[in-house]
Amino acid sequence: MHLQKLMDIIENGNKSEPFICIKDLVENGLSLERFADDSYRPNRQEISLFLASWCKLAGFEAETYRDWLTNYSVDVLSKISSSSASKIRHSTKSAINYIHRSDIPFSCNCESNIFKASCSSNCPVYDEMKDVYLRKLEAKQKEMEEYLRKEEENKPDPESLPVFQRYKKQYEEAVALIKQYLESGHTKKKISILLNEKGYKTSTGYEWKPGIISRTAIDKGWTPKRKKRKGKKAASVNSTPPTNK
Repeated sequence: MHLQKLMDIIENGNKSEPFICIKDLVENGLSLERFADDSYRPNRQEISLFLASWCKLAGFEAETYRDWLTNYSVDVLSKISSSSASKIRHSTKSAINYIHRSDIPFSCNCESNIFKASCSSNCPVYDEMKDVYLRKLEAKQKEMEEYLRKEEENKPDPESLPVFQRYKKQYEEAVALIKQYLESGHTKKKISILLNEKGYKTSTGYEWKPGIISRTAIDKGWTPKRKKRKGKKAASVNSTPPTNK
């Protein structure tokens, strides 16, 4: 219905046929099944702006298609909007006015259009739109590279950081391992050997020592499990106190 009305406007104005992406959007609206569950989905206003932008490119004055696009937005695009019909009419007219008062050129990004609308290399503006899309893509890539370059330049030199900041992350990992080792019954000497073998440093950048392990455990409130010495207790129980003769 809406596509036929658009074709009538085109015929009366002696304008060229709409591009395949325009026909797809007018006839089908936003086809949600073309989008992955977690992918971005354009909203009603973006579609209205896109269609108005094409109408301007086609050579239509705003009043020529205003009623058509407004009715289309209410009938078709309301399915992807929570706005009332009156609000949709108002925002669609605002979108049309915005397009005709601005210098924003029509741009579809060809097969990469955000609407996932149909596209064909036979489109009369395909080569032009493809070139525009690739130039925008290149500009974004350069912008990202410049951003990463500045980030790298502003990244502080690890050697210039205070000692406790340099070793903060690996120190926290080492402390977590100390807790595990203590709970497993390892001695403080054994724990220091294990940590040093793994390359961990203390918060000040030194190797681990049994005494440092002990102080760390005390600071954290951890009580290491003590291994029972075999025979000592039994000997003390079974021993007979000397008798005086």
